[in-house]
Amino acid sequence: MKPPENTEYLLFGGTFVLANKLQFMGDKLVEGIPTKQWFLLRNMIDMPQNPPPAINQIAAAMDSTRQNISKMLEVMEREGYVTLEKSQSDKRSQCVRITEKGFACAQKKAEDAQNFLNDLYKGISKEEQIAAGKVLVKMVENLQAMEERMDS
Repeated sequence: MKPPENTEYLLFGGTFVLANKLQFMGDKLVEGIPTKQWFLLRNMIDMPQNPPPAINQIAAAMDSTRQNISKMLEVMEREGYVTLEKSQSDKRSQCVRITEKGFACAQKKAEDAQNFLNDLYKGISKEEQIAAGKVLVKMVENLQAMEERMDS
C-alpha cells in the first residue's frame, strides 16, 4: 500500500484496507469459523454466562447493531456453536449460550491464530502497538461522540 501524504487520509482509508485484509487473511490462514464469528465468540466468552447474555447486550458490547449480531448468531446456531433461547427475565429478548463446540472452536482458533498474530505484528515494537491502540481507541471515542450528537 502506497501511503498518501495526508496522514488523515492514511488513517481513514488505511482503516478500511486493514479491516478487509485482516478478515481475508484471518479467514484464509486460520482454520475453523470465519474471523468475525470467532471475534464474536471471543467477546461472548468474556461476558458473564449466568444468566447468558441477551443479543442486545452482545451488540452493545461489540458496538454493533442487533440485526448484524443476530444474523451472525443465526448462522453460528446452525453450525452448533451457540444456542438461542428466550430470556427468562424478558420474554421479548433472546439470550445466547455458547455450546461446548463453540468453546472448543474459539480455543482452537485462538491457538491457531497465534502464528498469524506473530506474523501480523512482526517488526512492530510494543511501543508502536500501544501508540496505535491509543489512536484507535480515540477514533472510536470520537465516532461515538459524533453518533451521540446526531441522536440528540
